[in-house]
Formats: sequence, structure tokens, C-alpha cells
Amino acid sequence: MNTKKRNSIPCAGPSITNKEIQFVTEAVKYGWYENRNMHIDKFIKEIINYTSVKYCLPVCNCTSAIHLALLALNIGPGDEVITPDISWVSSACPIHYVGATPIFADIDKINWCLSPESFKKLITKKTKAVIVVDLYGNMPEMDEIIEIANEYNLPIIEDAAEAMGAEYKNKKAGTFGKIGVFSLNATKLIMSGQGGALITNDEKVYEKTKKLYHHGMAPYSPTTTFWSEEIGFNYQWSNIQAALALAQFYRLDELVKKRRKAFTWYFERLKNIEGVQLNSEGEYTKNIFWVITAIIDKKYKLKKQDIMLGFKKYNIDTRPFFYPISSMPAYAKYTCGKNMEEENPVSYTISPYGIGLPSSFSLTEDDVDYICKIFLKILTKKNN
Repeated sequence: MNTKKRNSIPCAGPSITNKEIQFVTEAVKYGWYENRNMHIDKFIKEIINYTSVKYCLPVCNCTSAIHLALLALNIGPGDEVITPDISWVSSACPIHYVGATPIFADIDKINWCLSPESFKKLITKKTKAVIVVDLYGNMPEMDEIIEIANEYNLPIIEDAAEAMGAEYKNKKAGTFGKIGVFSLNATKLIMSGQGGALITNDEKVYEKTKKLYHHGMAPYSPTTTFWSEEIGFNYQWSNIQAALALAQFYRLDELVKKRRKAFTWYFERLKNIEGVQLNSEGEYTKNIFWVITAIIDKKYKLKKQDIMLGFKKYNIDTRPFFYPISSMPAYAKYTCGKNMEEENPVSYTISPYGIGLPSSFSLTEDDVDYICKIFLKILTKKNN
């Protein structure tokens, strides 16, 4: 087994071609004055065509999109919003921004997304919405979640930050709720460094979020310029970022194929290793494998930090599986004294043993071959 140390292999990174350079250069040269929104307008049009929704609002990041979504649903103090315990904290932070209380649900042990059973169990009279997270580019059992949400008349905010390009029953990620949100963070499949988007078919939601994302300004007219009608936020996006995102969006199918191909490289090399679980793909689901992830059986007596340190010795960059949000000090007071390991056993069982493997667009099959050899060496405790 040739495991001689190589140059660093990154965990994440974009694919940049001449198309991105061309679009950004065009934005820098010509995207001013009457053309100041030229790429933003094109991006909006493309997202609407892609998702078949009526409205798209580009924003500075996905966290702000969730914040605006909650405000549009009139959620505030005294209200509860259910969200998966396993996600990046930005799925939960905006709940605090509006003064509501996050209620953390468990995840499914196979797809790692919101568990319908846990979701239903947590609904109370105070529950006003559910945030459904398409974790690591996968999709939950949306039919079951929608059925529960409809039974209790709860709006769904679909956090598709990690899942643009994913599908459930041939329907695009982000289109299953009253509101969908996307991220264009630098690590995402398509990116603009920072950025996000909110989509909806509800005109009232769109009009309210559009006003709030720019300081509550009145619609433009010669007599209302700089006239703020209510307290809002500075959540606008730049045309230069939109140019980069637009070029990336035009390559979405290509980038999804590349990531899915990388997953097959890993799968072929790790499928026969007992006690290693990779990202799943359900019968009706198209997973984009945003981060190719492995869950390690406890029998190896290695937690994610141990495995990550083992990879680091060989200049291989990895990332930890998300921690349960309820386990973090900032959220302790929102658990109401509950034993969250008992409340959300799947989240707390999986998280300590999960790692994100290198998934950047610079990854080659030769890299994956090397990574998997090192992985096996770590698992068999021969990495000293």
C-alpha cells in the first residue's frame, strides 16, 4: 500500500473556468449605472425558470434568507419553530433573530435529514413553522413531512442551502415548502463567495421580504427615494457576486455530475469496508453529495476528531460531521433541561463518528484512491 505523504488535498473548493472569469469581468467593466443589476436580473430569471416558482429574491447569504422567511410568516416571541438538531447553526440562528424558540428534532438514520416521526412528536400549540434541511445535498422523506405539516397547518421553510441540484420524485430541492432558500457560500456546489436566494409562490411573502431586505424602503419613485416605511435590513447582494453565481449556475448539471462521479469513486473503494456508512440516496431521491461523508462504526474506537487528525498527518483536509446544535453552549438554555441524547438519539449517535471526506472540484480519482488507502490505514490503526 503506497501511502507516501503528498501535497495537501483540500476538503472543499470550487470549479472556476473561463466562463466565470468572463462574467465577472463583464460585471466589473459594464455592470454600473443603468446596468447595475444586469446579472442579478438574469440570475433571478434563471432561478425562476429552473425551479418553476413565481418569485426569487437574491440576498447576501442563506442565513438572511431564513431570517426574512420567518419575518414574512409573522413568527416572533412566544412561537416555536422545529428544526433538525443536525445542521449548520445558521438553520437555527434566525429563529432567535425573530425572538422565537428553536425546537430540535432528530434526524433519520439513513438520509440524515429531518425525521418525520420526531417532527410530529414535537408539534405543540406554539409551533408556527418547520425548517426542513436538505442535509449534505440529500433530501428527506418530503411526502411524509408535507402530510404532517398540512395536518397541523404548518408552513414549511425548506433550507436547501446545501442542495441546489438535488431532487425528490423529480421535483427540485427548494420547491417543497411555502418558502425555499439556497446558499451560494464559497463551499457550495455552485457559489459566489457569499450569497443566497429565497424563492416562493406567495406574492405576499415575496413583497414583504423584498421590502425588508433593503431597509424597509418604499417602492422607488421620485418622491419616495430613501424613504423607509419600516425597520428593515441590509441583505442585498452585489451584481459582481451575481455574475459569478450566474456563470456557476449555467454549469449546474456539469458540477452535479462531477460531484456524483466523485462519490462513485469513494463508494467503489469503501463499499466493502465493514462499519463505514456513506451518504445514502433514496429510491425517489437525487443526491448531489455536497460533502461526501462517512460514518464510522463505534467498534473502531475512533471518533471524528481522531480520524481527522489521522488524515491531517498525510496533508488530507477533512471536516467534522455537524454537531447537534442542542449540544452547543449557546443553545443549552433552549433544551429546557431535557436529556437531548435521549430526545434525539440518532443525532447524538451519528455525529461523533462522522467525517466529511475531501469533496472539492480539484479532486481526482487518483486522489480518492490515495485517500481511501489512508482511511483504511487509520481504521486499522496502522497510521503511526
